[in-house]
Amino acid sequence: MSLKDQVVLVTGSSGGIGNAVVEALTAAGALVLGADRAAKADQKLADFFPLDITSEQQCAGVIQDTVSKYGRIDALIHAAGVLGPTPDLMETTTEEFESVMRINASGTFSMVREAARSMTGTGTAGAIVVLSSVAAKEARSNYLPYNASKLAVLHIMWSFAQILGPHGISVNAVAPGPVNTPMWAQFAKDTGPDAAANRARRAAQLPMGRFAEPEEVARAILFLADPDNRYITGVTLDVAGGAHLGVGT
Repeated sequence: MSLKDQVVLVTGSSGGIGNAVVEALTAAGALVLGADRAAKADQKLADFFPLDITSEQQCAGVIQDTVSKYGRIDALIHAAGVLGPTPDLMETTTEEFESVMRINASGTFSMVREAARSMTGTGTAGAIVVLSSVAAKEARSNYLPYNASKLAVLHIMWSFAQILGPHGISVNAVAPGPVNTPMWAQFAKDTGPDAAANRARRAAQLPMGRFAEPEEVARAILFLADPDNRYITGVTLDVAGGAHLGVGT
């Protein structure tokens, strides 16, 4: 890969996938900047920015601070997001729906827009990679706000890919299936009395028969962020162990 010395901003850097991305980018020789609500202990970053993704002003400030310190952003990896507290859609309040959408969808829009403004302003033919989910692609009876927000992420990605293509900027999404992260641990705990059985049942539904490791998702993200792959744009790369084989249209 050709990520050496690339200036890469990772939002959600303290989370399971975000941390794996930080480690993979660091190993690839990139200059890695993290942004999250709180820093992760002992994480090796060139810089860290506290970020509330629901604040449009803070999103803009992180981008501006990055460019002020480092001259440009070569890649944005937007991994910040939440599952939401309520599995049962009939028990989910409108307030909760709006909160999850604000974090996952509006937050994505704010960060991608600000990164796009920065890249076009500095003339940087960069890369933007956002995190969606295979949950965006099928009807599900739980965590509706999360699923809807991750579909919105895909529409955000498609639109920005279209308008940023003439600038040489690629915009893509990675859609993980079940991953061994704290988010899926919450999902397994909240969707039934036996978390281990819930995990095993979900794994059995996948052709690969297992969950992904965060490092496997990170490798897909790095592929799309690599300058050698800038011609790939507007696509969603499923990292889901074949989760959608024969599902949907």
